[in-house]
Amino acid sequence: MQTLFSNFSIASRAVFMALSLSAVCASSLAQTKPPGAFATVNGVAVPQSLIDTNVKVNVAKGQKDSPELRQVIQDELVNREILAQESVRLGLDKTTEAQAQWAQARQTFLVELLLNDYVARNPITDATLKTEYERQMAQLKDQQQYLLSLIVTSTEDQAKAVLARLRKGEAFAKLATETSIDPSKKDGGSVGWVLPAQILPAISNVMVNLAKGALAAAPIQTSAGWNILKLEDTRPFKAPTLDEAKNEIRQVLVQKQRFDYVKKLRENAKVVQ
Repeated sequence: MQTLFSNFSIASRAVFMALSLSAVCASSLAQTKPPGAFATVNGVAVPQSLIDTNVKVNVAKGQKDSPELRQVIQDELVNREILAQESVRLGLDKTTEAQAQWAQARQTFLVELLLNDYVARNPITDATLKTEYERQMAQLKDQQQYLLSLIVTSTEDQAKAVLARLRKGEAFAKLATETSIDPSKKDGGSVGWVLPAQILPAISNVMVNLAKGALAAAPIQTSAGWNILKLEDTRPFKAPTLDEAKNEIRQVLVQKQRFDYVKKLRENAKVVQ
């Protein structure tokens, strides 16, 4: 130790000792963390379960569970606890507006807990999926599918300008990539094969009357913006297999299940307005 200190100034020794003491204190604090907590912030325990929950969410979105991911989540949770404590210290949680927002957030959380619990206790069976699949395929077997491309702009003037460029011969995919605000821009504006019932009537009513390769005569306004349509092709409905369709069908059945459950609870509730 003497050899190590011989290269340090008095000031450096003081810093070194302070850092050493800090490390000892941190180690001591780490040893006093309550069970199930990964950290304490100003004496408040931050549970390990929060890390595990956030890891699951990120993995579900395609990220890999790794020490690096867990460290980022851990740092974020500590920061959030610090900020939350400061908000409480300033009394921001006591305002009327804050209390109303908190009540609504709590209510939303409890609603999702209830509906998710109901679905978990009443899972959609494979037999139900198969029955619904067969019902839908029977209804769709005689319908026509349309291969649609789309460019969406924020204003009518922008849409008219793009439409004029298309009429002069510029490639639809190129202009979609450059000018569209729709997610389909990454695919050159291609929406893929659609049924009229799958899209807004304002668009489908025009789409079904277009010839193959034709552009809509004018931009169509929807809540998303001003839409320029191009019909690439048509074909008789091509039925997906049960395996290909089951996830989408399951989502539809779950939504109906949730709706029916809410309706039943509402019918049995005493509501005075």
